[in-house]
Amino acid sequence: MFVTVLFGESKMELFNINCQLIHFVHNLKERCGVDMKDCVDLMNRSGAVVNLESKPLSLELASSLLAERQHYVLVQVCRNDDDGSLKYVSLLQSVSPCHQEVKELLRRLCNPGLDGDKKVNGLRRARTQKRVSTSQN
Repeated sequence: MFVTVLFGESKMELFNINCQLIHFVHNLKERCGVDMKDCVDLMNRSGAVVNLESKPLSLELASSLLAERQHYVLVQVCRNDDDGSLKYVSLLQSVSPCHQEVKELLRRLCNPGLDGDKKVNGLRRARTQKRVSTSQN
């Protein structure tokens, strides 16, 4: 039972998921060159985060959270000191041509407010233009 983790400059590594989460996360950080103090997580192909950070010392098997033979993207988890919200930073710097669908999922995960801002700004512009055209008549 294994998973493939994408990280760095289009690098990928195979990881055994038939082990305890505490050992899986330690091995993940070690082999991917992440500082042991940093909090990391994995994003699957549908854009969902596995939530490894909620169980850093768990003795559960990694296979209870990860689906075998799947690809995951390594992300760093940063906690906002002001409101305690989580922010995700992709540790995959460049996406290879065979993983292009991951690019959009990472953009949404790492910048969640951008899509909403575009819609709100577009609605504001439409209302403003409507008011201007109405007042001119």
